[in-house]
Amino acid sequence: MNETVVLNRPRPKINLPAMPETFSALEDRGINQKTAEKYKVSYNENGPFVHHYPYTRKGEYVASKKRKRDTKGFAWAGDTGNLDLFGQGTFPAGCAPAITIVEGECDALAAYQMNGGFPVVSVQSASTAERDVRTNFEYLSSFEEIVICFDADEAGSEAAIKVANALPIGKVRILSLSEHKDANDYLQYGKGKKFKQEWYNAAKYTPATLKTGKQLWDEIINVPDYETVSYPFEGIDKMTYGVRLSELVIVNAGHKVGKSTFLGEITHHILNNTDAGIGLMRLEESNRDSALNLMSIEANKRLHLPDVWEQCTTEEIREYYDKTMNTDRIIIWDHFGSNSIEAVLNQIRNMAALGCKYIILDHISIIVSDQSGDERKQLDELATKVKSLCMEINVCVLAVVHQNREGKIRGSAGIEQLANIVIRLERDKEHTNDFVRNSTKVVISDNRFCGVTGLACYLYFDQETGRMLEYTEEQFLESAASGTVEGW
Repeated sequence: MNETVVLNRPRPKINLPAMPETFSALEDRGINQKTAEKYKVSYNENGPFVHHYPYTRKGEYVASKKRKRDTKGFAWAGDTGNLDLFGQGTFPAGCAPAITIVEGECDALAAYQMNGGFPVVSVQSASTAERDVRTNFEYLSSFEEIVICFDADEAGSEAAIKVANALPIGKVRILSLSEHKDANDYLQYGKGKKFKQEWYNAAKYTPATLKTGKQLWDEIINVPDYETVSYPFEGIDKMTYGVRLSELVIVNAGHKVGKSTFLGEITHHILNNTDAGIGLMRLEESNRDSALNLMSIEANKRLHLPDVWEQCTTEEIREYYDKTMNTDRIIIWDHFGSNSIEAVLNQIRNMAALGCKYIILDHISIIVSDQSGDERKQLDELATKVKSLCMEINVCVLAVVHQNREGKIRGSAGIEQLANIVIRLERDKEHTNDFVRNSTKVVISDNRFCGVTGLACYLYFDQETGRMLEYTEEQFLESAASGTVEGW
């Protein structure tokens, strides 16, 4: 016959049943009389409920949870807000070196019974685990070690990580059950010794976002395989080591300094030197203009000019088209009427899904100009989201940001800080020297990859071919002085 334990009843509460006067073993779950008395649980032989579990708040009995006999459901009574963990009132704060958290009441009873009396408490369920733990953070933190032993299923694994991240770093160990789903199963299958062994061997939890130096050797010795393509201009390439995936490259330029031709040269170069897809988000151009920009570089002719176009046969135009645009590798965003920040981000994702690894975004400034609110904040927000997206989906975005009236990048310094590379284009459009007036100065103003900044090269725009010809500083000064683009 089970021993009877008599307790003082707490003050009455609405809908809260009285605490049972006797506590009995849960024989259907292998829980013995001593454990039942410790946790004040009872077994009912008759009626709709088979188990009764008392819950406390600050140690006072305030809620009752009953397990239904014929289903897996439960019924609650009493005041169920901000409850202690099940079993918390049984073990004073910091009463032992370690405490174990499980996913259910019967698991708490079983783990306590198998583990020789170490404190064990339970959350109400996997879905409420993080909330339950945060509610009782101070209590759990009073123990030197906290062992999480949730069910060996997807919900239990996810809840264990959430709970671990809500607790003090360095105190948490996660017990991964190897043979059965939960602690109560180990007890019922007579695997108490195995459970205890796995409890002692539970691995210390380190958040995925944190690593010790000891964990970094493989990352150090295995050199990252940067998927890189060169720039079409040697001066830029030497300073940046090329265009890498997962990076955000900002091209900072004023109006009418050659950025469209500059980006066209880069696009044409990538098209001819990789097998990757290229996304074109040219927000100031029609689709036809974007296509003609690329075809003109292939043709060495300014096809958008009426007299040049009229001199070309349909067969020639088709040849330029076939060598550039007639491919699934070029994806153009038909953007008119949808320039919101979220639309841009969604289309970058879509382009990546279609095989684009390099995406030309010209320009960021026009996107935020269509929005209401603080332009500086919106520029920073868009740049932040684009940079995160580059890393997430492993693409390179080359994005234009216009200059303000002082010749600096529009927005705040945040854009420059976020970018991996910042390429600044400068041009004196009113210079009396024709060569200088048609030359663009290319400066690397930020370079996170290797830190090299400064003048990269000069690019002379050839009015006849529409191409950019690269000059070193020495060659530029020599040609500017002689007024000729020949001789080197």
